[in-house]
Amino acid sequence: VGRGSVNVFVALILSMCFMLEIKKINKFLSKFYNSRIGEGYKYIAYFGRNFMNSFGKVMQAQIILSFITAIFSVVGLWIMEFPQLLGLGVMIFILNLIPVMGTFISLVPLAIIAFKIGGTIKIVYVLILIALIHALGTYVINPKLMADKTELTIFLIFIILIISEHFMGVWGLLVGIPLFMFILDLINVK
Repeated sequence: VGRGSVNVFVALILSMCFMLEIKKINKFLSKFYNSRIGEGYKYIAYFGRNFMNSFGKVMQAQIILSFITAIFSVVGLWIMEFPQLLGLGVMIFILNLIPVMGTFISLVPLAIIAFKIGGTIKIVYVLILIALIHALGTYVINPKLMADKTELTIFLIFIILIISEHFMGVWGLLVGIPLFMFILDLINVK
């Protein structure tokens, strides 16, 4: 938790610095076009731009998926008469931006609240609810969103996610599709 918190904090600071100085960064990087390594830099810039565009599409799909699962979760929690639904919905949305692990992390406070308001049986209901929503999101909504954003088939999305998760773990679920699209672009497959 400590290392993860530090990494998130550093990432937020670097993102803020990047956004504040984007014009200076672009001006600096444009100098490489006419340098001695200009030809190589043009290729790197082209592929970097394509990878970032692909990654942006995947992040858009992940944000939409997080929003949909948060809404389904809040509706289920409302049916189970949970308190503070808005706060729980925001928590679920933010944690679902982390592929797979976010669902498990959000289960901890949900299980604690479930135990407080209804005992062990309420925990079982929450586990069933979250498992159903996670399965729906993982096996139906996410591949459909990814296929729509990347213009790949759902079958291919499944294969890419399975292979990338096998080789890269949880991070493979996030970068597998942009990496695959980058490879397609590298070998000039349109």
